[in-house]
Amino acid sequence: MASTPTRAINLARQIAAVKAAIPTAEATLRGGELVCTLTLRPTPVSRRYTVRIAYRHRGSPRVRVIDPPLALHPDATDLPHVYASGDLCLYLPGEWNDHMLLSQTILPWTSAWLLHYELWLITGRWTGSGEEHALPTAWPPTTDR
Repeated sequence: MASTPTRAINLARQIAAVKAAIPTAEATLRGGELVCTLTLRPTPVSRRYTVRIAYRHRGSPRVRVIDPPLALHPDATDLPHVYASGDLCLYLPGEWNDHMLLSQTILPWTSAWLLHYELWLITGRWTGSGEEHALPTAWPPTTDR
């Protein structure tokens, strides 16, 4: 039995869904790339984090914490679950598809990553799942997208 192919959600709908979830989010669409800047706070006692999500139709979302700068645990030499580019590692290959809303996947996954990051800062142990990614020698990366 043939399955009906799912359609990628267009960028305008992605923006609308993000702004519905976080009305203060700022979103632009230029050159086929959606860029959202928003503030997340994983728990009521957490810091507020300014996060940037960049996404191209049919691509993979890239997420970075813009402010505050991510610190290291005193015993660590690298940030856990961050790609060499500085983007957060939020999901394993195949867990996210372009027919999913960023607001229902990437936003909560980013918030969960931030919670695990805060716990890691205290304990030195990453409590989330996933795979490790090596950071470049110079942190933060000097290239901006």
